[in-house]
Amino acid sequence: MARIEELEGLRGLLAVWVVFVHLLPASGIEASNLGVWEPLFGELIRVQIFCVMSGFVIFMMMSRRREPYLPYISRRFLRIYPVYLFAFALSMAMSGIAYEALQSADFTGPKNAGRIAIYEASFAQWPEHVLSHLTLLHGIVPDQWLPFGAFAFLGQAWNISTEFQFYLIAPILFWILHDARPFMKVLFIAGIAAAWYVGMRWPNGAALSYFAIYFLTGIISYYLWNRSWSDQAYLNKWTITVAALAIGTVSIAIGIWIFIFGSALYVRDRAGKEDALSAALKLKPMLFLGKISYSLYLLHMIPLYGVMYGLNLLDLSQGIYVVFLGIGTFALAIPISMFATRYVEGAFYQSKRRPPAAVGTTSRLAWRRR
Repeated sequence: MARIEELEGLRGLLAVWVVFVHLLPASGIEASNLGVWEPLFGELIRVQIFCVMSGFVIFMMMSRRREPYLPYISRRFLRIYPVYLFAFALSMAMSGIAYEALQSADFTGPKNAGRIAIYEASFAQWPEHVLSHLTLLHGIVPDQWLPFGAFAFLGQAWNISTEFQFYLIAPILFWILHDARPFMKVLFIAGIAAAWYVGMRWPNGAALSYFAIYFLTGIISYYLWNRSWSDQAYLNKWTITVAALAIGTVSIAIGIWIFIFGSALYVRDRAGKEDALSAALKLKPMLFLGKISYSLYLLHMIPLYGVMYGLNLLDLSQGIYVVFLGIGTFALAIPISMFATRYVEGAFYQSKRRPPAAVGTTSRLAWRRR
């Protein structure tokens, strides 16, 4: 069974993108200084695309396996928790150095100031922060109860809580859409709408409700992938590009997804020529980065702060500083991520076992790692 290599490469691209988004403010370069490129570095586009991919992949996986809830959530837990716990423990151990690196930074700015505030809140209530992070539900603890609770010690872990919240309810969504009676579907959709309305006012920005539209986009993509488009002449590179640009004016993340996902459909069903971006995402370096993307996403701030701490002892210009910080961060983060992928994630996650026979048209896709 084939896999969508463009999406594996996209995972790698997104992880590298996250590193750069975190690296630049550490050098005193804020998104607001980047002109037309500001949205790419100041917004949550890369995380939003991760959420879209998660909605697509989880629904594809559930259609293939059709397993009970407990085995499903156990595998999801083992997929994310070991590396997450490893990264959280290392981040706590490095927190003193990270805090000193931020305090002694030669190039300051709002982002670094915000990171200092997060560490101070983390130190002030560290037992509560540890407990909430161990449950993976730190993304729903109200900010009034635990300030900066979604970001304590391991800032990027807020999104892991968002993902886990989706994992918890995804089988219910799948059952309603596939197996429930029509009146139950109506009631459920009404209930979801009410919950979303309430959730958009929840006092923690990592709550699932704030990213529901992106997971929903991924779920819709699953249904689009499971049908044939070979007889649809309107599926071509021009309509895909126009749709991506039009939606991109509202959501850059969904626009990017439409272009990459639509191109994959076009190549698969219309025998279309592969675009340059899709071809680049399938290159071996991108597939390699996709393989270690989860570990890279979680672990990169540890070497970043370590390198930052050392560079602060030198008298460097901002340009030299950012170059050295980038080289040092990637030079350390990639080996650490390789180690975590192989020996931490690989020691627990058993997704590489042969899954049950595919259901219906879903046999066209095997997703290797989610």
